[in-house]
Amino acid sequence: MEKLKAGWIGFIRPDDDFWGNLEKLSALGYQGMEGGEALLQGDAEENLKRFHDLGLKVLTVSADMDSLREGKYEDIIKRAKQLKTDRATVWACSINSSFWDKEPVYDEVMRDIEVMEKAAVKFDEEGIRLRYHNHHQDFLVSFNSITCFDHLIFNTEKLSILLDVGWVTNGLQDPTRVMERIKDRLDAIHVKDYIKGEYREKEGGWAPIFTTLGNGELKLLPVLETAQKIGIEWAVVEQDQMHNLSPMESLTVSYLNMKETGLVL
Repeated sequence: MEKLKAGWIGFIRPDDDFWGNLEKLSALGYQGMEGGEALLQGDAEENLKRFHDLGLKVLTVSADMDSLREGKYEDIIKRAKQLKTDRATVWACSINSSFWDKEPVYDEVMRDIEVMEKAAVKFDEEGIRLRYHNHHQDFLVSFNSITCFDHLIFNTEKLSILLDVGWVTNGLQDPTRVMERIKDRLDAIHVKDYIKGEYREKEGGWAPIFTTLGNGELKLLPVLETAQKIGIEWAVVEQDQMHNLSPMESLTVSYLNMKETGLVL
């Protein structure tokens, strides 16, 4: 079986020795970055060439729900083609309303699911795969005794899943079981770790305090084993907020903890 490739999202900012950090991450072993829009600042063509010369690949661009709801796909498709990526990702939708201090509403959730599936069909015509990135609410919020995540799976076909296994764990589910169940729809995984913070009275579970891979609740080895067995290509490191390490320190430790399993290049 092929080993997984390591990517990352976030961590480094364009104004924090961006290119120097890219060189270090490439030398360490990372091969891809999600959210490559920073490369479009300035001379995009030259930036992308420099990026590729480091052995790095842009793994996805962002697809915001407002644009998808309005059927405005052109800018997203244009960015994907500029950055030579065949992926676009929706990072959140009305399922995740609690992030904006709102209650999720069934009709809004189902409408967003329909919107994403329609967009996925259109993007596919352009050779771009549209993916949905989950959070904890996808597994903790239910309508008619069916989780929002299952509503999404049952009511879409073309839409792919970028499964954040940290949020799955935080949503009180076993990510390896979820991965096995949706393996035909699973495009990549976000590997994220956290320690338990305060208990969430409304949703259940614990608010996460994000940490470096291998230091929290995530069972990293079974997740990587399952991803390799399924044939997933990319394991993308994400940490929403820093804990005790700096961004580059955390990226380094996270990569080395994955590589030590023998499952990641």
